[in-house]
Parts: sequence; C-alpha cells; structure tokens
Amino acid sequence: MITLFPFALFMLSFLPLWISIIFICTKSILIDKSSNLYTEILCIAFIIIFFILSLFIVFNQLKVQYRNKSNKLILTEYKEEKAISSEYLLSNILPLFAFDFTSWSSVVLFLIFFITLGYLYTKHRYLTTNIMLIFANYRIYQCSFEDNYKVKVEHYLISKRQLYNQKGCDIYIVMLNNELAMDVTEE
Repeated sequence: MITLFPFALFMLSFLPLWISIIFICTKSILIDKSSNLYTEILCIAFIIIFFILSLFIVFNQLKVQYRNKSNKLILTEYKEEKAISSEYLLSNILPLFAFDFTSWSSVVLFLIFFITLGYLYTKHRYLTTNIMLIFANYRIYQCSFEDNYKVKVEHYLISKRQLYNQKGCDIYIVMLNNELAMDVTEE
C-alpha cells in the first residue's frame, strides 16, 4: 500500500465538510463581497486540488489487482457495518463547522486541528470510516474467517460486492492495516 493512501482516504472522508467550506467561501466572495478574497480563493483552490489528488490516489490504489499478493480465507461470519460512517460524521466532521472559514486566523486554527486529526487518523490507519467508499458502492463488513489450518481471524472487510450467501466461500483479501482488509475476490 502506498504511503499516501491513508492520507488520501482521510481527505476524502471529509467530503461534507469540503462541500460546506466551498459553499461558504463562494457565498463570501459572490454575495458578501468579502475583504478576504485571497483567503477564500486559496481555500477553494486547495480543497479542489487536494480532493482531486486524493480521489486519484484512492481509486487508483483500489483498482490495483492484488490477486497474487492476497490471502485466501474462508468466510465464516459477517455483519455489515451500517452506522460506522454516521458515527464518524457526527463525531469528527460536525465539530469542524465551528470554524469561520472566511477569516484567515480561523483557517489557521482549523488547519492546526485538522492536521492533528489527520496525523492520528493516518498514524493509526483508521481507514474504516470513509463516506467516499460508500458513494463508490463499497461496503464495510465485520467478518470472521478461517484459514486452511482452521485458525480463526477477524477483520473489517471493504468489499464492492454484497456478502450474502457467501458463508463458507473462499474470499481473497489484502490487508490494508492490522484490522482492515480489502476484498479482491474476482467475481
């Protein structure tokens, strides 16, 4: 896994915040006739550039076929994680709306907080909560597997396919971190 992948996932997980900031800055430029024009323009430009780069990195990484590097496991149990993104939205994104994105000093305070949060997110590879993966039709499952020696392991699994009727079937996975795997099983 490339080292930019966790950071790119982190950036994409804040899609609602980025849309809101672009809206606020655009409103400030066009309607309020802000005196901080450069702050808003730079803010919009950075968000768009980093978002597009992050999209490219993430979806390029997810398209790579790892079949030769994957582990074959037998799926024994699974449960789709449906609330995990809502919890992330409420606990991590909503508080960031408290910053005034039309003031450069508030943007600096936001960046201090955001960079700290990003460091923790990428350092601990907290990759399971990403709204962009949901928009791209990936699902997150909590799964139990057995290997060829009947050893049980548990992982969160990112999969583009639904796992219903897959109990007892072989699943090819690639580990993204210690607890998160990606399903690379060919359909």
